Amino acid sequence: MVKAGALRKRYVLFELRNSEFDGDALKRAIYAEALRFFGEYGLSHVALKLVHYEKAKKQGILRCERGHLEEVLGFLALIEALDGREARLVALRSSGTLKGLGAEFPLTQDK
Repeated sequence: MVKAGALRKRYVLFELRNSEFDGDALKRAIYAEALRFFGEYGLSHVALKLVHYEKAKKQGILRCERGHLEEVLGFLALIEALDGREARLVALRSSGTLKGLGAEFPLTQDK
């Protein structure tokens, strides 16, 4: 049974191109850019979260609210720089589950 107020999630597998970031720096840079793009109110509805980032593969997973997936994909496509450095976040695939993404690195799912 699904709780009435539970977040309906979608996961986006992305690849970082043209730049080098560690996990914490990338998280701060994405959130800062998302805040600028969506605003505080919009970002609260999108419920964006960096679930995992693998620095060696330059791939990560973002989680968002299901109804805002297309907005998040548009946001990722429009990113040209993060934290003042040229960077691109390319969405590779999206899914309703982490397993559906087919990611090869170890993941821990948050609840």
